[in-house]
Amino acid sequence: MYTREISETPEVLVKNYKPVFGTFRGHPKRFDIRGVFKPYGTVPLPTFITNLRIKSRLTFSFDIGDYIGRITFVDAKIIGYSEVIFWNKNTSQKFVYHSVMSMRKRFVPHDLEFASTTSYSRKRYTRISWDRKHGKLSVVFDLNGDSVRPTAHGAISADFTDEQFAELTCSRPNPTSRRCSALYNCTLPAHGTLSLAYKNGETKTMSDSTGVSSFNISRTYMKFRSHGEFVECFSTMKGKNIAFRIAAESHDASNTDKYNLNMLFYDGKATPLPPVVITHNMGINGPWVIQDTENMVDLTFTPVSSNVKKISAIILRTVYRSIYGTFEGTLVTADGEKITFKSLPGLAENYLIRL
Repeated sequence: MYTREISETPEVLVKNYKPVFGTFRGHPKRFDIRGVFKPYGTVPLPTFITNLRIKSRLTFSFDIGDYIGRITFVDAKIIGYSEVIFWNKNTSQKFVYHSVMSMRKRFVPHDLEFASTTSYSRKRYTRISWDRKHGKLSVVFDLNGDSVRPTAHGAISADFTDEQFAELTCSRPNPTSRRCSALYNCTLPAHGTLSLAYKNGETKTMSDSTGVSSFNISRTYMKFRSHGEFVECFSTMKGKNIAFRIAAESHDASNTDKYNLNMLFYDGKATPLPPVVITHNMGINGPWVIQDTENMVDLTFTPVSSNVKKISAIILRTVYRSIYGTFEGTLVTADGEKITFKSLPGLAENYLIRL
């Protein structure tokens, strides 16, 4: 069966101008990959220029009560972007709110101990903050509606100290050791409320409900053209939390068996997963088949509802497809436990970035 060594977390992810690669238990105090020496070739460009090629992304995903969704902050240096998207699992109705963030007010924090990030738009306020000392992660959003979307208010809190909490940090070559791509990912029990207010005066409120959340931050030395896709799940099975994130990307390392970002969290334990192949022969809105060669991953993701967003600014062009759907199949933990499920809700994303 596939195994990938889990090492102790290093103090820094870049040491003496070189990336530190591996899969690490826990998290570094600072999640930072700046300062790599000559990441784009033999020309010794100043690090402040090569640092501009680092794209950062912070994501909080949740499956609580009637709703499943994702809150995303993207920092591509020349443009910042925030989005809140969620679906009603009973009706498959989609709600999407986004805003462009100015250079002065946008950032994805490096500090994994105590920090916050906020979109200060007058009509689209979103804040994610965390405090490891007190074991809490807090999410608040206040999003004005329009003729199409209702006004949405939500508050979610998650617990770092719960026995179902699990985390991993991965740093991989991108695709060679000259550059790196790093991901911090964890799953946390969560609870929260959400209310929707429509223009016609109708209101819908989800009272305080419990569920599962996923929190991750990624940083990558971007290529001029990048593409890929990933699937993720965060739910509960038989009283145990399950969460996984599985990807196939142009940023994958040359040696994907040794270095990749795929991981499974189950019942508070972390399992590194092998590289996979993701296919969707019936199109992006048809079933996705996710399989490996180690018999640890055998999944089918069936899309239910999708959203496409495009961003064009100067030389930047991105296309993101966010998809809500359900999983069916089998995963195997590092202990050899076989997990089988049907109709497990989750999300997928397909992206193309030209920078």
